[in-house]
Amino acid sequence: ANLDESQMSSSPFLRALMTAVCKAAVKDESTSCRVDTAIIQRRLPILHKYLNSDTERQLQALYALQSLIVALDQPPNLLRMFFDCLYDEDVISEDAFYQWETSKDPAEQQGKGVALKSVTAFFT
Repeated sequence: ANLDESQMSSSPFLRALMTAVCKAAVKDESTSCRVDTAIIQRRLPILHKYLNSDTERQLQALYALQSLIVALDQPPNLLRMFFDCLYDEDVISEDAFYQWETSKDPAEQQGKGVALKSVTAFFT
């Protein structure tokens, strides 16, 4: 209610939204992290509303997820679990995943190599 259309489609807003939803879904169990897919599923309406089947918005969401994984020190398989869930629930399109995979944006390279390696099986 407090944001206009341009703010709701802005990269900082989309990244903050994605970070908040995904961070809430991370369950840290002593030795490993996992994704609580039930939390993501409860937030699907809001993700669908703002990502709106728009590849560019979805790409911003993937960059936010990449940053979150870096901030969490890249727990093994966590990014893959998010990718599987977001793909299965039609939050992120194949096109957006492939754009993220091939992106050479210099501002988005932190943790990209490790992230790509961790989701190789997803893309296969």
